[in-house]
Amino acid sequence: MANQFKDYYATLGVAKTATPDELKKAYRKLAREHHPDLHPEKHKASASEKFKEINEAYEVLSDPAKRSKYDQLGPDWERERPAGPAPRPQGAPDFGGGARDFSGFSDFFEGLYGEDLSRGFGGASARGPRKGQDVEAEISISLEDAVKGGEKRLTLNVPELCPVCGGSGRKGRGFCPNCGGVGEIEVQKTITARLPQAVRDGMRLRLRGQGGAPRGGGEPGDLYLRIRLLPHPSFKVAGSDLETTVTVMPWIAALGGEASVSTLDGPIRIKIPAGTHAGRAFRVAGKGLGKDGGGRGDLHAVVRIDIPEKVGPKLEKLFTDMREAGHEL
Repeated sequence: MANQFKDYYATLGVAKTATPDELKKAYRKLAREHHPDLHPEKHKASASEKFKEINEAYEVLSDPAKRSKYDQLGPDWERERPAGPAPRPQGAPDFGGGARDFSGFSDFFEGLYGEDLSRGFGGASARGPRKGQDVEAEISISLEDAVKGGEKRLTLNVPELCPVCGGSGRKGRGFCPNCGGVGEIEVQKTITARLPQAVRDGMRLRLRGQGGAPRGGGEPGDLYLRIRLLPHPSFKVAGSDLETTVTVMPWIAALGGEASVSTLDGPIRIKIPAGTHAGRAFRVAGKGLGKDGGGRGDLHAVVRIDIPEKVGPKLEKLFTDMREAGHEL
């Protein structure tokens, strides 16, 4: 009888396009949540089973060759696997039964979180100063703020050493109830970030020393901010340039004149030459986003010809005359 297909992506709660970093982040979170030693006795069996499923999923998806085979063969992929249970990720302790090896448990958490918990299990002391965890976060800003640059205050969650156990993950002879044995908790932190002049969607900023708290006198981690430009109702972004529309009345398009154009600095008026057609773009220099090396990109105003919502008798007669004159062309 064929083994039932296991959706490893669903087990880790990630999409099939998940990056290695996303896989690792999901695995860390689930491993900490379902670790048997962090659950009361009556729930250890179910937690242990879930923990094994998580390890198996990560063992396959974290290996590029195995992941490729899994993605290609789908339900048939296990036919290529040898019989027996899937190997555990490096450092993961075995909870299949019998006495539990606390040294393996310590190594496991050290591999996951970059920290030595062996002090809580009667092992060696801390390994000296350790740099705090680097933190990644997204910051969403408007196009107006992107042009202004300067300082922006934001609040985000960052890991800090648990104040109850001091980062050891232990309280007395058991796990710290405040951090669940991890040694860290998430706290809200308000920081001030200085935006560069040339802001791009997806840009990654590094803020030194604004990440997780250090251990044993080490240095704080760094904070990496990923910038996301918010959608704007009036502008499209193309690098350092912007695109918008400029509404032109039919008589201005035919005879020439001026029209109002919206910019991030406020409305301006541009000249419209006679015989302008819909779709023509006018370049307004220096009204885009910041450019590398200084200055600003351009604004491209694309013509959209419109008519007034209400047409009075005089305009109606003019349009009628235009229609009749058009028949003579």
